[in-house]
Amino acid sequence: MHLINEINKAYLKIYAEEEASATIKTIPIEKRTTLYNRNDTNGKYGIWGHDIEDLMLAQIEIYETPDKKLILALITES
Repeated sequence: MHLINEINKAYLKIYAEEEASATIKTIPIEKRTTLYNRNDTNGKYGIWGHDIEDLMLAQIEIYETPDKKLILALITES
């Protein structure tokens, strides 16, 4: 469960950094008239398409590099 909590904190941080660094801000859900999904923003990560509340962690793939480092690939769905 600790891993899931850390992933959640990382995604929350990414979305917060996006909003803080963007000059094109996210249109609040209640003010969207023609879009259902999140509008494109131009922040640090260029997030578009789905609000954080829409994301679901579906799978974690774990790979080991030749030098024994672990790489986690997060598979999200919406």
